[in-house]
Amino acid sequence: MNRRPTSWLPSARFDVAVAVLGLVVAVGLLPLAVLTSSVYVRTIPVVLGAACGLYLVSVRRDTAAERRRPTLDAGGVAAAELTGIALVGIATWAALAGTRTLAVIVASGAVGAFVLLQTVFLSPEALDERLVLAQVLAHAFVVRFTGLFTTPGFVGVDSWEHTTQYAAAVGAADSLAPLAGAKYLFAPFHHLTTVVGSDLLGVDLRLSLYLVVGSTVVLSVLLVYGTARYFVDTRWALFAAGAFAMTDQAIRWGMHVIPTSLGLVFFLGVVFAVARLLHAETGRADWALLAGSIVAVTLTHQVAAFVSLVFVGSAVLAQVLVGRVGWATPAGGLSGSMGLGPESGDPITDGASRTSPGVVGLHWAFAFHLLFTGGIWMATPWGGEPFLTRMVGLVALTLRTSAGFLNLAGSEGAGVAVAGSAPASELMRRVATYLDAVGFLVLLFAAVLGGLALVRRHRSPQAAHTLVVAIGAMLFFSLGLPLFGIRTFLPGRWFAFAYALMAVVGAVGLRYLGTRFSGRVAAAGLVVLLLVFPFAMVAGEKATLDDPTFDEQWPKYAYSESEIVAMHSIGETTPASVDAVFTDHPWRTAFKSSGAHFSDTINLTRVDGTDPPYDRVVYRDYQSTGAPQFTAAGGAVVTRQVDRDQICPVGSNQVYENQDAELCTRPGA
Repeated sequence: MNRRPTSWLPSARFDVAVAVLGLVVAVGLLPLAVLTSSVYVRTIPVVLGAACGLYLVSVRRDTAAERRRPTLDAGGVAAAELTGIALVGIATWAALAGTRTLAVIVASGAVGAFVLLQTVFLSPEALDERLVLAQVLAHAFVVRFTGLFTTPGFVGVDSWEHTTQYAAAVGAADSLAPLAGAKYLFAPFHHLTTVVGSDLLGVDLRLSLYLVVGSTVVLSVLLVYGTARYFVDTRWALFAAGAFAMTDQAIRWGMHVIPTSLGLVFFLGVVFAVARLLHAETGRADWALLAGSIVAVTLTHQVAAFVSLVFVGSAVLAQVLVGRVGWATPAGGLSGSMGLGPESGDPITDGASRTSPGVVGLHWAFAFHLLFTGGIWMATPWGGEPFLTRMVGLVALTLRTSAGFLNLAGSEGAGVAVAGSAPASELMRRVATYLDAVGFLVLLFAAVLGGLALVRRHRSPQAAHTLVVAIGAMLFFSLGLPLFGIRTFLPGRWFAFAYALMAVVGAVGLRYLGTRFSGRVAAAGLVVLLLVFPFAMVAGEKATLDDPTFDEQWPKYAYSESEIVAMHSIGETTPASVDAVFTDHPWRTAFKSSGAHFSDTINLTRVDGTDPPYDRVVYRDYQSTGAPQFTAAGGAVVTRQVDRDQICPVGSNQVYENQDAELCTRPGA
């Protein structure tokens, strides 16, 4: 063994220097925790420091030998059969309960953990690639489709509008004319796919959305597996695919099926194509795959297209850094990375490209992406002006008016105020907030560890640095810019795209963890991470929009049959002269998106006597039992339960009522 007990920077290697820098940055960020309650500001420095510190310890302990990880000789077929039986039971359970109950969510997490444990600990003889992939896909289908098919209507906000308004209009007109004036005029793939699926399968638009687009989103997990195979062996590529499929954001876009969902699929196609171009002997078909994916993602969704542009730009930047700065020189020293070492016997990873940077002309792909996407955006109407022009204006306006350090208003990480919380409910809110963050933090820990290991050892430094740079860029848009009050780029939607890359790099990190520490210690650490991760992700807020794990802390973005009937009945009977009906968030979004009637959020100052009451207000039982959101004085958003008499006080007119909801009007209105 090559031990250097007195040196923490052996040969001043680049990966070690980065780990030291990461540790310093993590320590420097720790004081921010006293300035904000944001869970990510408080926890990310700890996770970053832990990952960098662990990497430095592993380098100091042993820079040469790799240790074998304990494996199990259990039968892979038997494990797959157990998974299948469990998933059938979960689907049946959810169908009988009529929703994904807490028990169903816990059971889904347990099966997910079982599948991930197989990928890591089954012996090579028992690990069957096809069986494990089948389990990953089956688990993904069950988790998503039990939620979709036990929910009346749609899950989420925008799926109502894209299906009942845009796709329905396109299908009725048999043309894109109904999209004229909308920003989806030149991004119609989602709507066309839904309409064509409905015509070919002979089903309604809702079922077509689930069977065609929803299934495609699930199957796109295979692209993560294919990408991971260029960086790790089969075992860890299976882990990467399973980990991504179980993330809360992947589940979110598999249930809240909108253009972002299909955009994620085409983005994964871009990632796979770039990884292949940087590794394998490539031809015209590979370039056609990249060009086709770029065109498809641009014609599907603007956010997905911009994320794809950032990724391809990261690949070009990685080529420049590797080729000009010399980060991939096969020698030691600050400008080098560790030698490639012996062949592993893997036909894909051993075939990694050793060509010089610049041989793969990704700068041409980036130029094509930039010009094509920019041209489409200039032709896309949005609010009476080109999409690109308006976005530039919005960014400039944000920088002038709301940008500021730790200006986290509206940030998902900052949370929403909870009015009148009792100590018990405040405790549950904190538990819910940290549970929701655990899955991301585990993935971040693995990705940081994997990023350091990847730039040190991988055979294709251009590809390795592409993933690392792209993850950094995406986390900058999703976490860095919101830290300064800049949310114009919809940071919440970047996570799913970043998770795909983090799953691949995280697989490298966990493999490194399993081979650089003693067998028992590494196995224990891996077991803990593999048990915590799927439970936290499957139970996360974004993964349970249909029936939240914490139903009094997280809003529910799905509605009962009675609520949907009430929504349409109220919309039909409300005169067009009425500007808006007022109710809670998120129900008011369904009113608007479904076309029932324009709706806005109740301001509590107008139901507590501070300000004049509303002419028309809609109450539902959920406002007294769930996690409804209202606005308060100054426009602050609060999560607060209210009594029926607060919304529909004695003396108000009860215009409509059903099992779950009622419409009240002010006397004389």
